[in-house]
Amino acid sequence: MTDITPDNRIPNVRFGRRTDGTVRFLGLTDRQAAERAARGEQNTSEEGSSRTLKDIFAANILTFFNLINVILFVLVLSVHSWKNMLFILVAIINTGIGIFHEIRAKRALDRLRLLSISHVTVIRGGRKKILPVSELVKDDVILLKSGEQIPADGVVLDGSADVNESLLTGEQDAIHKERGKKILSGSFLTAGSLTCVLTAVGRNCYMQKLGHEARKYTRVPSELQKNLNRILKLISIVIVPIGVLLFLKQMMISRMPYQEAVLNTVAAVLGMIPEGLVLLTSIALAIGTVRLASRKTLVRDIYCIETLARVDTLCLDKTGTLTEGKLRVSKLEELRENAGIERMLCRMTACLGEQNSTFEAVRERFPASTKQGLKRVIPFSSDRKYSGIVLEGEGTWLIGAYSFLVKPGSNPQLEEKLADYSEKGYRVLTVAHSDQELADEHPVDLPFEVLGIVLLSDVIRREASQILDYFKEQNVDIRIISGDDPVTVSAIAARAGLEGADQYVDASSLADDTALADAMQKYKVFGRVTPRQKQKMVAALKQQGRTVAMTGDGVNDVLALKEADCGIAMASGSEAAKNIANIVLLDSDFSSMPHIVNEGRRVINNIKAASSMFLIKTGFSAIMSLFTMFLSAGYPFRPVQLSVINGCAVGLPTMLLQFEPRFEQVKKGFFAEVLRFSLPASAAISLFVLLIQNMGGWVSCTPLMCGTVCVLLTGWIYMQTLTRVYSPLSLYRKIVIGTMQVLSLLIMALGRNILELGDLNFPGVLLLLAAISFTPAAVRAFEMLYDRGMVLFRSKTMEKNKTKLRRIVHDEETVEGSRTSISPDALAGTGAGRSERAGYLRKRILRNESFHR
Repeated sequence: MTDITPDNRIPNVRFGRRTDGTVRFLGLTDRQAAERAARGEQNTSEEGSSRTLKDIFAANILTFFNLINVILFVLVLSVHSWKNMLFILVAIINTGIGIFHEIRAKRALDRLRLLSISHVTVIRGGRKKILPVSELVKDDVILLKSGEQIPADGVVLDGSADVNESLLTGEQDAIHKERGKKILSGSFLTAGSLTCVLTAVGRNCYMQKLGHEARKYTRVPSELQKNLNRILKLISIVIVPIGVLLFLKQMMISRMPYQEAVLNTVAAVLGMIPEGLVLLTSIALAIGTVRLASRKTLVRDIYCIETLARVDTLCLDKTGTLTEGKLRVSKLEELRENAGIERMLCRMTACLGEQNSTFEAVRERFPASTKQGLKRVIPFSSDRKYSGIVLEGEGTWLIGAYSFLVKPGSNPQLEEKLADYSEKGYRVLTVAHSDQELADEHPVDLPFEVLGIVLLSDVIRREASQILDYFKEQNVDIRIISGDDPVTVSAIAARAGLEGADQYVDASSLADDTALADAMQKYKVFGRVTPRQKQKMVAALKQQGRTVAMTGDGVNDVLALKEADCGIAMASGSEAAKNIANIVLLDSDFSSMPHIVNEGRRVINNIKAASSMFLIKTGFSAIMSLFTMFLSAGYPFRPVQLSVINGCAVGLPTMLLQFEPRFEQVKKGFFAEVLRFSLPASAAISLFVLLIQNMGGWVSCTPLMCGTVCVLLTGWIYMQTLTRVYSPLSLYRKIVIGTMQVLSLLIMALGRNILELGDLNFPGVLLLLAAISFTPAAVRAFEMLYDRGMVLFRSKTMEKNKTKLRRIVHDEETVEGSRTSISPDALAGTGAGRSERAGYLRKRILRNESFHR
């Protein structure tokens, strides 16, 4: 034990002397520990998500959708029409699904602990005690041995050990710790033992400080959610004036009773609200989370499924994604014939007790044999970079780094070979022998001869190549971001099959944010990356208009996981990483990624198709309400008639088709694609219903016949749109759509009295056939008008955004004069204009350009 005197003692550490003169640490007294705990200097951690049950309930209940339904509910309640209040159930079910899922995710996250250890040996009052890590206080003296995790920050008092700080820094190599060195919470001892005093506990620990942002809940930026809210807000703008005018007309012009006017107005307004769409979206996303849970994938926020489906850039950490996080002996090369290196390695593994990952790989390849003849063990030291054994009559055998065993330059040919192996990503160990017995002197002072080379490599995940190929086929860019040496990371990425793995850079050479952002365009592999740089790299990619997903398992990944559009953590990693991630792979199996992406695409593509169908009713309900106010005496449909059409052409088929595989890449412009199907159909229905209502009398059709023709035509347009939305038609889709068509006709035929449908005379049949004949042409014409209008709208928007972005770039570059055209670098994000506003405008421009292409 190192001697401690008043001159070199560490403050707040009590110690005494044994009878032999060695130091005896006394630690804190129980009263001192209690005083520190009372001051809040205890090792309690902010476990789990900071999102409380109150936050979850508030976020799901206080929504724009629920506000609209509550207002309508109060109106119906005011006239005591109980049977017309059923619509509120849709809002309640939708809210309940969201609350249930988020509580489930919160509980799953709260079960994941910050530290994998629960107890530690501590010295209190001169006696050893085993206490829970949460009861440790500042200035406690603790004892740690190989394999244990450090529970709080501290300083080494005595002993020496190798510490793995990969969860904090990303560096895989162990760091040697001895007296006076700092230790950080979350690190592991891989060899040796330590006596330490805790200098920072609880929220003051480095790990807690770095992971603090992980406990700040942030909703996933969801384009689907944004567009659903946009639809509801747009409808609300229309609903208010239409609802008020419709109510006033019925009360003041049509002289309807108050109760009937309220119910008719609420019925018309509810027709414009796609309440089924919001419910279907919640159910579809909830089903998606259940399906992912069956693959041991925890979805923290249901909308992150959609975000991942839109990802076009994926940032991977080497460890845990491309590799399994362990080493394996790839090759043993004997440099002298019959040197017996393999036999000697088996003897060395029997004698040496190292627990680090490197020696574990050697032990697995060369199992222990015999300790016969062992005279002395030379333990591994991070300073010496070697370990070995002294055998009776056989001299000294060492295994370790070449430059620490032999004088550099003594064998240029061998050194060139070793350098070549290192460039290929191998970890190189050399086996050296000397006939002399090594004492304490450095081995380069003895005549050691290198007799063997042991090559170790990171174990590449068996499915890594297939996963990289999958993302390549899906046009998803890959970036490897690691804290390890860039040459090693590049070699591993190449072995895993990453295209462009030779394009690597040492992040420590990137002087500023501009150089870093430029590097994100040029390189695929980044080494020696700090936690803050990881965050800036993700931010730079987002500034370039990309949707970024980030995988990680350590505290060093927390900032980048939070910055990414979608963060993915391994359950085997730190709690800070799991807490901030949107998705947690509970089995830490990266091969689940393609399934997660496909599940997201299936859900979003099917929701997009369903949205097109639901918004048809919204569109023609709004148009027909306007017609009713100005051109017609009454609304042309009965609620029960639309219920059959909505049930057979929208509700049932879209629910059944939610399970259909639709794995095509999700494109930007969700709202525009949805409206391209729904608006032309709504316009065609409105046009032909208006024509039939006003022209039916000319061909001897009664109002009841005209209403029947309108219902049949509307149902036919719905079914045709359903076929187009879900094309190409698989066998399952054909069966579902065909069944719905037959079902709707049967219901209309058998329940025509309930549906208030009348018989058609010959002119009525001709009117229906004529409308059916002209409808496809009308729908196509409305589609052409819509496409042309969108092109003009996006062109003007793009030019407007380019002008704004040009002004921002100009201001940031502080260049005199005005540019006549925006530079390609500014558009790509490699020049100036890196502010948040510039990034937003750049995304809008790129999206519009994509639409035009």
